[in-house]
Amino acid sequence: MRQPPRIVMVANARIPSERAHPLQLMHMAAAFAANGAAVTLAYARRANTAAMRGVADPFAYTGVSKTFALAGLPCVDAIKRVTIDWPLLNRGPLRLAAHALQLGTFTLASLGTVPRWRPDVVYSRDLLPLTALRLLSRRRARYCFEVHTAPRSRLSAALHRWAARRMDAVIAITEGLRRWYLEAGFDPAHILVAPDAVDLAAFEGADRQAARAALGVAADARAVCYVGHLYAWKGVDTLVRAARRCDPAVQWFIVGGVPPDLTRIRAAAADLPNVHVPGHLPPARARRYLTAADAAVIPFSARHAIAREYTSPLKMFEYMAAARPIVASDLPSLREVLQDGRNALLVAPDDPQALAEGVMRVLADPALAQRLAAAARQDADTRTWTRRAATILEFIG
Repeated sequence: MRQPPRIVMVANARIPSERAHPLQLMHMAAAFAANGAAVTLAYARRANTAAMRGVADPFAYTGVSKTFALAGLPCVDAIKRVTIDWPLLNRGPLRLAAHALQLGTFTLASLGTVPRWRPDVVYSRDLLPLTALRLLSRRRARYCFEVHTAPRSRLSAALHRWAARRMDAVIAITEGLRRWYLEAGFDPAHILVAPDAVDLAAFEGADRQAARAALGVAADARAVCYVGHLYAWKGVDTLVRAARRCDPAVQWFIVGGVPPDLTRIRAAAADLPNVHVPGHLPPARARRYLTAADAAVIPFSARHAIAREYTSPLKMFEYMAAARPIVASDLPSLREVLQDGRNALLVAPDDPQALAEGVMRVLADPALAQRLAAAARQDADTRTWTRRAATILEFIG
């Protein structure tokens, strides 16, 4: 009997974490396993935040089936100390040194550990440890790089291209990233576009009225939801300004984020009693706000290349799976999935008035909201993690 392929995913990430990156990794590991692979997710055993240290079971926290192995690799980690514990040290050179030390020691740990697992495929979103394994490991395997953003500086772009050319496959999450590689002269046969995806089972049996009761939202209230981080490129500052232009009876819920971004958004909305910013919540609790909402927003900013060209946000697919009408910025990255007037309303980015008008249009027109939500939910059926993993496995052979 043929043995299942052995896949080692190498992830320089905290697990568990408040961020979307580790959540995506956990879902992809489970999806590879669902497609018949024997999967090990090797992550960095880093200093974690107080909230995440209280998570006893990463599988239960993320809602992912325990169908793969989690292995924490050691590293020398001062990132939390510099960026959170001692913010006065959070300066350019010290911050850079902390990140470089952590990444370098994690790469060394990967070199000493991953080959012993005899993988058939080594899969990673982190190019340095993946390149080191490709060049220095004697293990013959397929080395696959999943890319989520393009480098900014000329030097980092040159190093990135040099390393990525040594991979057996590049998995890009958007067409914008694929274009970046094609413009750099890469063989299109080695590049697959595979947007992110969603776990449909997480939304089965979701009850809007029960969610509202649990959150204390009135049954007849009009509620708008944003779920995700609060980085500047996410456009949540525009969302707060849009809320000022809407009917004050509309309740806005901004779910997610950690300081300092969370502090910034809370300050911006401090005088708006109808804007609620609960901060980061476990995925299951965050989905409750989405279930309770009448509309969901993606207000990404066109001022940032990652928002315009390179992002494939998990929230977008969750909004679709939850069958909520979506109001989103009209950006190339989002137009790869969302179509204006069919499964979403697309509005001018960085324009609070346009966002406010889009939201109020959806809230005022139940027939439109239902049509957009139904089309989005139907499209979500083809956007599952299991399908994404199957496509990637077929591509990399």
